[in-house]
Amino acid sequence: MEKLKEDYINIDPRLEYMEQIATLYVPDIDIDPSTGEKYICGTAALPFFINRYNQNGLYGHFTYEDYTGNESIQEMLKGLGIDIDKFWFLLLFIFDYTCGTCLDGMKATGIGIEQLIKFAKAIADNHKEINQFGVSFKKPITVSVKIEGKHQIVIDKANAIGYLATIIANNLKEIEEHPWMQNQQVSISTHAEEKESVQIWLFYKMFNDFFNLEPYNKLFNVRQKKGSTISLSKTLLISRLIYFTKLSKHSKFSDDEDVLKGYIKQYKDKRIDTANSIYF
Repeated sequence: MEKLKEDYINIDPRLEYMEQIATLYVPDIDIDPSTGEKYICGTAALPFFINRYNQNGLYGHFTYEDYTGNESIQEMLKGLGIDIDKFWFLLLFIFDYTCGTCLDGMKATGIGIEQLIKFAKAIADNHKEINQFGVSFKKPITVSVKIEGKHQIVIDKANAIGYLATIIANNLKEIEEHPWMQNQQVSISTHAEEKESVQIWLFYKMFNDFFNLEPYNKLFNVRQKKGSTISLSKTLLISRLIYFTKLSKHSKFSDDEDVLKGYIKQYKDKRIDTANSIYF
């Protein structure tokens, strides 16, 4: 296919699907000067993707000809009413993004809210009783603060610890929305990667998130015609794409969706600890 135009105002219509999922995963954030509120205004991934595509720098060793020549995938796309070319660019982006996160990622630390949630949960799980005099715990508990070069401060009073956990638990939504809690610390110079199985799960998750976006959640929600032997299961479609892109050489991915369902179940609540080295 010909190179993409580097025009970020009149965007190539073939990038429609790619732009939608990229907006979810790599949002471009601006601030309303009148209110000071942040809002999403497209995606910051477009220039990176277009440049990588035009320079043949995308991850993946599959071609457009391989893609259009894969009958099982093409039949499913046609049955679901999916635009073949738009889906091609979506596939390229998702594969490239998962590689930039899982194979060539950067070390990242979790956002602050995660630690506060774990802190409050650990205290709550040790809770024994609350009455008019305060809180009691099943096992002795302390909270410590250590500043380099200074004496450690230890909080061992049950009521003080219980109150801290209560404040966090009762204000999680407000805390989570605070700007300080949105920033993930990334070490650009430190390489990090996830397991192949995690990349397979992320690949599935991004496609599944795409299919759940409006209006695609209704547009591609097609029932199989009576007597048709062509499956319209989107999970099976994603499974076949995993085999097609060689994310896995396990032929079972091409045959049915059972293997992929095992990955979905295994990583249901997975939080990836690497930052993307390409789209940031």
